[in-house]
Amino acid sequence: MKAKSLDETTEKSGLLNKLFQKKPVRVLILVPVSLLLLFFIIVLLLKVLPFSQLKKFENRQYSTRFYDRNGILLSVMSLEDGVRREWTPLKEIPLEIRDVFIKAEDRNFYSHHGVDSGAVFRALTQNVTNKRTVSGASTITMQLARLVVPRKKPQATIKDKITEAVNAIRIELKLNKDRILELYLNNIPFGYRTEGITSAARNFYACSIHSLTTEQIETLALIPRRPASYIELVPSTQAYDYPTETPHFIIWVCNQYKEKKQLIPPDVYLSIDSKLTNDAANSIAREVSRYSRARVSDGAAFAINNKTGEIILWCGSTSFEKEGTGQIDGVLVRNQAGSSMKPFLYAYSIENGFPPNTVLPDIPSDFGTEQVYVPQNFNNRFNGPQLMRTCLASSLNVPAVYLLYHIGVDSYFQLLQKLGFASLKNDRENLGLSLALGAGEVKLYELVRGFSVFSRDGTLPVLTFEKTAASFAAPEEDTIYKNDTARIICDILSDKNARSLGFGFAKVFDTPYPAIFKTGTSNQFQNIIALGSTKTYTVGVWMGNVTGETVIGETGSSIPAGIVRKILDTLESENPAPSSEIKFEKPELYRKQKICALSGKIATKDCPATTEEFILKGQKLESCDWHKIKNGQLEVNYPDEYQRWIGSKNINAALNYLGKLRFAYPQDRSVFLFDTNMPKQKQQLRIDVTGGSEDEATLYVDSQSLGTSRRPFSWYMPVEPGTHTLVVQTKTESDRITIEVR
Repeated sequence: MKAKSLDETTEKSGLLNKLFQKKPVRVLILVPVSLLLLFFIIVLLLKVLPFSQLKKFENRQYSTRFYDRNGILLSVMSLEDGVRREWTPLKEIPLEIRDVFIKAEDRNFYSHHGVDSGAVFRALTQNVTNKRTVSGASTITMQLARLVVPRKKPQATIKDKITEAVNAIRIELKLNKDRILELYLNNIPFGYRTEGITSAARNFYACSIHSLTTEQIETLALIPRRPASYIELVPSTQAYDYPTETPHFIIWVCNQYKEKKQLIPPDVYLSIDSKLTNDAANSIAREVSRYSRARVSDGAAFAINNKTGEIILWCGSTSFEKEGTGQIDGVLVRNQAGSSMKPFLYAYSIENGFPPNTVLPDIPSDFGTEQVYVPQNFNNRFNGPQLMRTCLASSLNVPAVYLLYHIGVDSYFQLLQKLGFASLKNDRENLGLSLALGAGEVKLYELVRGFSVFSRDGTLPVLTFEKTAASFAAPEEDTIYKNDTARIICDILSDKNARSLGFGFAKVFDTPYPAIFKTGTSNQFQNIIALGSTKTYTVGVWMGNVTGETVIGETGSSIPAGIVRKILDTLESENPAPSSEIKFEKPELYRKQKICALSGKIATKDCPATTEEFILKGQKLESCDWHKIKNGQLEVNYPDEYQRWIGSKNINAALNYLGKLRFAYPQDRSVFLFDTNMPKQKQQLRIDVTGGSEDEATLYVDSQSLGTSRRPFSWYMPVEPGTHTLVVQTKTESDRITIEVR
């Protein structure tokens, strides 16, 4: 029994000994494995977990280099804090620059993983030995980490160093070495509001990184360590004079990116021609100087390529540096456009019941109900019945208001919104029939873009500020008018004869290439505008003053028209096109037909003057009944609506009294103002009545007879404040209106 117990005891002891002998071996194996596993977990987490600061840093804004369409550097954009930090891809940075910076800052850059342990040990040894900071151990990645996550205080603590080391490892886990070096070289601060090697080369040596000498590169590699100490090595700071060409345009481009919440690319090749823009600015400046006594102090020009939608000229003022108004962008300032808006109305009228052969009354007229609107022509003359072609080309005012009165302000206002006149959006309540004469305030940008629809067969272009391929066709935003309508307007606005009534045969409009023009002057004469367009280009020039003062003296829209002509001459000569491509197309559904120049009807042998006008194919016109030979003499029979006009002129003409007896002037519910500063006896209102079948009529004012008149029916009514009822009566007919005098 004892022997057995001894054996069992011995066996158990041996087993225990074996167990205790194996335990230290397991510990030696399990501990390193656990640490290694923990290390890989940490590495995996650092790699997988988001590093938001790094992502934000990679997407930060850089100073954009803006070039014009010919590759000329226009501007290097400074950032909001005034820093210039340009971006250059690593593959475009010379190898010598990369090597010098790596040698100066981090020799082992391509062999460590963010932290150089050898450099850390060496730095500690040197600092302890010398009892002061002799050298640091920051790698390029750690310096980048410091830019990605800036220190809270300038003086680094041990905690800061550890944080930068960890962040450096995180960066190395997420980015490859070339990307790290690329970010470093493009963001390293050099002091003096300069960051990145590209801006440093430009700022300190006024050259590109490709032109730097070895000595200059080595000097730049030293500056980031202590800019204030090393900057004396550079010959002169701020050596480069940054260009500031086309500033208004570049500001607008930057705002386009901002509105879309997009970063501006490092390089933007703009559609603008800087030389053309500078030439336009000089031309405007000369005219401004010439007419300064007339209070013409500011001007702007804007031009686009109709086919591509490219903005090719943007001149916001004569000089951006001009004290007071130079930085106000005349392309975007809202001004009354005057008659330059009329083509939009006439085109709309053609599509709404007024064919091209329509005769419009240019006679003394009032329009409206609650308030009387009495338009005047620019020369205070009235020309009687005029063909639509003449009315538009010679920019007559009364016919334009006549058209808007019959078409309706609301529907025309909606068309202008579709045309892109966003400036008018909130002005509908303040605009009535004066909208026909361009009383609304719009931008030159909107005017030029809108005017281009006629050269573009009725379509509105989407404008772009980027240079496009020559074969690129601008996308169409909307079709505003039918092809034929746009072509008819082009034919009218290029008609020298139709323009002669209002402007004579001005040489400024006599171009060697097909072109259309329209000018305008605001009602207070503080704005004079000219628009011009060919098949390829549309140009607009505004002149006046941004302070709102009335322009005085012998000035007119011919001044900006001359600049428009000069710009078009330059564009057409620099980019000549075959004659077949520069001609305006003829309308397809219309044909030219001989008509009476006065009545717009088919000319007869009695019509003394004829012309040709577009008539819809298949449409049959009435023969002219205005001209008749009676007793061997030519007799002109005008419609009765011209009664007032004929009565004020020495014209040998008869009237065709057609329709019911009615008041021609004033209109029902018209409102007039009594001028307390004028003698009462001098304030009289002329009453005109037309139509009817009899030759005598009596006028009653508030039931009191004002007398009987023979044709043409006309009376003068004394003006008294109050509401008055007017009744005209013949033996068989009568008409009644109510007017108010305030």
